[in-house]
Amino acid sequence: MAKATTSGTGQGRTYGGQSSGERQAERQERLIRAAVDTYGEQGFRHTTVADVCRTAGLTPRYFYESFANSEALLIAAYEAVTRIALETVQAAASELDEAEPETRLEAMLNAYYALLRDKPAAARVFVTEMSGISAAVDMAFEQGLAKFARLLAQTLDPEWRDTEARSLRETGTMHGLLAIARSWIARGCKEPITDLVAIAMPFCRLLIAEDAR
Repeated sequence: MAKATTSGTGQGRTYGGQSSGERQAERQERLIRAAVDTYGEQGFRHTTVADVCRTAGLTPRYFYESFANSEALLIAAYEAVTRIALETVQAAASELDEAEPETRLEAMLNAYYALLRDKPAAARVFVTEMSGISAAVDMAFEQGLAKFARLLAQTLDPEWRDTEARSLRETGTMHGLLAIARSWIARGCKEPITDLVAIAMPFCRLLIAEDAR
């Protein structure tokens, strides 16, 4: 039987080698992973707290120690998926450090669409489930898209800096890429990724176009 001890680190009682803070963080991570899987399978609007907890193997009381409500968990799930997407495309670009910017961008887009194809649950959270829920969810969605757009822009031009005019281009570019992804996923990902990349590249070039006079 695991023995409970008192931690001197401010993390609470230790049980089984983990502090209470570490156990809470682990439960939170389980809930986020379960949310991605459950939202990906049945959609946010058709998912209850009980559904997520069942998938995570936790009781609802553990849900509320980490999240105020289902929208807070949706935002956390989206942020987790966004981190994975950013890490994936950055890794693709880093393999081509010496290549031309457009070649690196093409590799990033290839990796992005491949991720959406290979991880359909994460794709649904990233592409579909964030629309029309609440103002807080909308804000989190746009912030995630802006991070992605800035990474693409800085790949094309390392000296690129954000401006008010360019922020509108970020929005247009990312919603364009999402529209391509939604249509492609709805069609069963039939078209080759190279076709999607060819369509997406002109949207990305808008990110570094000269500011309109």
